[in-house]
Amino acid sequence: MFITVLHGENEKALFNINCKVQPLLESIKHCCGCEEGDEIELADEHGQVKNLLQHQEHYGWQLLQERELCVLLKVTRQEGSQEAVFTPLLKNQSIVTPKFLAKLGKSEDSKASLARGKTRNYGKKANLLLEAPSTAGKKSQPPRGSKNKTLGSTSKGTGKH
Repeated sequence: MFITVLHGENEKALFNINCKVQPLLESIKHCCGCEEGDEIELADEHGQVKNLLQHQEHYGWQLLQERELCVLLKVTRQEGSQEAVFTPLLKNQSIVTPKFLAKLGKSEDSKASLARGKTRNYGKKANLLLEAPSTAGKKSQPPRGSKNKTLGSTSKGTGKH
């Protein structure tokens, strides 16, 4: 069971989701070149935020689909506010489109669906601000490691899902 995280300059990294969300996020942060103190989140290809930070006690497979493509997001908070600002860490205009960014901006809090006891497909909506990555005048830092990475084990050749 794995997901593909899209980040940087069209880079991909595979991650095993058969673990708790907190170590999964730490592994993604380390392997995708994020700073130690950065807060990260994932969204699907359409901009639907996964709200992993709100469900760190769950397993990754409970919140993410096997073989799902996810976009890495940096989370920042306004000073004196708990409102999240999501910035895509993927530089690919065919995925990070105005529609993608608009969907990021329409997310709401999913605590109500957690109270209903769902373990998959939380009502992934959260109040947030949106910040598109700016390329004007900024040098992008090269990510650590190679372009394609695989973490954890996957069952090769078994045909099992």
